[in-house]
Amino acid sequence: MSEAATQAIFEEVDGDMAERMIEVNGVELCTEPFGDPADRPVLLIQGVGASMLWWDEGLCRTLSGAGCFVIRYDHRDLGRSVTYGRGHPGYTGADLVADAAGVLDAYGIARTHVVGVS
Repeated sequence: MSEAATQAIFEEVDGDMAERMIEVNGVELCTEPFGDPADRPVLLIQGVGASMLWWDEGLCRTLSGAGCFVIRYDHRDLGRSVTYGRGHPGYTGADLVADAAGVLDAYGIARTHVVGVS
């Protein structure tokens, strides 16, 4: 993602962070950042089949209050991210891994802590 596109994500933020739709690997994914982008980043990855909302907002705000820039996001086929027909996902596990890297790229993050659950 270009630097201008990354900057546009942050220019949309007014006060509290809010959900952001971003294009990653040709699909739209729903993300939600918390905290200061200058803080150390933490990417929260939920298991397949569960929305990003399983990462409780209180947890996200606690982490951001402790000096972390937190990003949670919906995988493909979940929440507000792109969806596919039932039984025809049109993506692989490798695509989901590439999506996580793409989310980081969209926010201009080269290195992060990753917290996941399955």
